[in-house]
Amino acid sequence: MCQLSSHLKLCNCSKNKIFSSNSYWILYRWKKSDEVIVGEPIFPDNNFIDPADELSNQEKLITILNQDNCFDFELQLEDKDSLEINIQCLRENGRSINLIYAFVFLDGIWKSMAYDPFDMERQEKKYGVIEM
Repeated sequence: MCQLSSHLKLCNCSKNKIFSSNSYWILYRWKKSDEVIVGEPIFPDNNFIDPADELSNQEKLITILNQDNCFDFELQLEDKDSLEINIQCLRENGRSINLIYAFVFLDGIWKSMAYDPFDMERQEKKYGVIEM
């Protein structure tokens, strides 16, 4: 079972700290790009959890993002900004999986979107660790 709590704080920190963290976030600013990058994307393991837990997690994250200022700093959001939330979840069998949730800021609110590791029309703006 990989259900998130109703508490979430997105803390701003150095890039080195997010690489050593199990759960982190990245905020992207939309930009048109003609770049092509070759590499190994990280795919989410969301398909390996109960669909009810997946829906519950998505709903909790949307509620938190739209009700509270869950960032630990002031943030000026723009339309088409996107937020990637990466959470490592420990399962009952002792193995961990990576859950990745993606959101886009449109018309003053966050909305769920499909995670696309190949989306090149965004530029990393801020990042940090997640406190739950």
